[in-house]
Amino acid sequence: MTNNIVDLLKEVGAILTGHFVGTSGRHMDTYITKDALFPHTEMVSEVGRMFAEKYKDVPIDAVVAPAVGGVILSTWTAYHLSKFKGKEVLSMFTEKTENNDQVLKRGYDKVVNGKNILVIEDTVTTGGSVKKTIDSVKKAGGKIVDLCLMVNRDPDLVNENSVGMKFSALGEYRAYSYDPDKCPLCERKIPINTEVGHGKKFLESLKNTSQAAK
Repeated sequence: MTNNIVDLLKEVGAILTGHFVGTSGRHMDTYITKDALFPHTEMVSEVGRMFAEKYKDVPIDAVVAPAVGGVILSTWTAYHLSKFKGKEVLSMFTEKTENNDQVLKRGYDKVVNGKNILVIEDTVTTGGSVKKTIDSVKKAGGKIVDLCLMVNRDPDLVNENSVGMKFSALGEYRAYSYDPDKCPLCERKIPINTEVGHGKKFLESLKNTSQAAK
């Protein structure tokens, strides 16, 4: 099994090219679909081991990630960290609210209080969700040790300024993203993928806007 995160994602067919819409609403020419990775438990365990290997000598009490995909990665990372450290490392997650925030529920806010927290995320387009996760952990009294991404798709957009802190990534795979009204993929009339990402929701919103304007 490869130790390179990008090669691993390619192996399971998780890196797609075309015209996609991300969670942030930005359009992208490349999409990393976690749904192609997560069914393969051995592969997901390996990703968790990659995160854990990077932080095995860092004092960490718990791993936190934004739901939904982050739940799986957080669990496997905490599992491997526990093995490396010979102690239990906890795994928790934040959940999206109606206002698009990421909050600690289920009593996790009390659990993270006073603990050294590693925040991880799979991929980000703008860094908005993971920044909200970091804010929630800090608000609950958790001490952020570091932030680590599985893959950074756009270092120009996802950086220390946009995320709000220094961070690292297991790997980098350059994928460009665009504002919907300045999208060259739309200008070239490349069909939006409705099977992965948020393309279907985007097209429905356009349809509803068009109907409302009549």
